[in-house]
Amino acid sequence: MKAGVLGIVHDDFEVVDSFSDTVERGDRELERVLDVRRVFSLPSGEVAFEGRAAVERVVDRTTAELGFGEVRIEETPGTEVRTTELVGVPGEFVVAGSGEGTFAFDLVSHDTKADIERATLDLSAFLDGQTDAEPWRAGFYDTDGNCENGVLHGTDLLADDRTAGLLDGAEFNQLGLDCSYGDRSLKMTAAESGYVEVYRPSEFETADFLQYLLDEVVPHAE
Repeated sequence: MKAGVLGIVHDDFEVVDSFSDTVERGDRELERVLDVRRVFSLPSGEVAFEGRAAVERVVDRTTAELGFGEVRIEETPGTEVRTTELVGVPGEFVVAGSGEGTFAFDLVSHDTKADIERATLDLSAFLDGQTDAEPWRAGFYDTDGNCENGVLHGTDLLADDRTAGLLDGAEFNQLGLDCSYGDRSLKMTAAESGYVEVYRPSEFETADFLQYLLDEVVPHAE
């Protein structure tokens, strides 16, 4: 796993355990499962975990019937199962596989009694913390000029006086970088809303991704 939505842990915990239980929603009992499949160490020695989470939820299903020249539409309640991949570092952060998977933060909170909130990333501070980053994507807003917001794509956007001037003093809601991490060349993207993805190197493993988040991204998360 090398992409997902970051959730920041505001309390300490050391272990995440698997569990399965049910919650009542109206006249239904809905199952939820946290399945911790692996506990492992990061390169720096921190303990990490990996697994899956799933919840049942109530949805309205629409059906259509044809008869006697009429179309009759009915909505009936049913259930569906939503699943997500899940990784994290106890006491630090949790990563859900997508925005729709952030329900997993609630399951980890239920097990650990820790408060976990979807991160907001300060992308300007994140960019300032890089020594050799070349932005290839920049989503921006709150500029001083006539252009209020937008998204730029290209190569080394800050090396071009026209785009650099446009981005000067702006707030970022998206940022894609070609940068270095240790002795590796990275291509990555991040969103202010907490989504982070590493595209390159292709051999970046889950432990590498979590270490990168811990070292480079979490210090700029709220």
